[in-house]
Amino acid sequence: MARFGFVRACARSQVAVGILFMVLGPVAAGAALLWWPAELFTRVPAEWRGFVQPLAALAVLLLGIVIGSRLVLRGQLLLMLVEMRRSLARIDRRLRRGAPMEEAPPDRRDATTRLLPRR
Repeated sequence: MARFGFVRACARSQVAVGILFMVLGPVAAGAALLWWPAELFTRVPAEWRGFVQPLAALAVLLLGIVIGSRLVLRGQLLLMLVEMRRSLARIDRRLRRGAPMEEAPPDRRDATTRLLPRR
C-alpha cells in the first residue's frame, strides 16, 4: 500500500484540484458577468462592447470545465491503474501459492480441441 503512496497522493490531488476548477469556473463566469471592470470597456471597439462580457464569461466557464474535467479524468485513471496493479499482484500471489497449472495433453494442442466435448 505504501509502495505507490506518492502516485496515489498525486492522483487524489489532481481529482481535488479538478473538482475545484469545475466549481470555480461557473463562479468566475458569474463574476465576469456581474463585476466586469469598467476600464476594460474603453479598450474594446464600440461595436464589440456588447459581446465582450458574455464571451469572456463563456470562455472562463468552458475553460474551467475543460481543465477540471481533464484533471479529474487523469487522476481517476491513475487511481484505477494503481488499484489494478494491486489487484493483479494479489491474484499473482494466490496463483503462485497454489498448485502448478496443468499442462494440456501433447496430442491436443491446436485451437479447435477446446471446442470438443470433455471426457
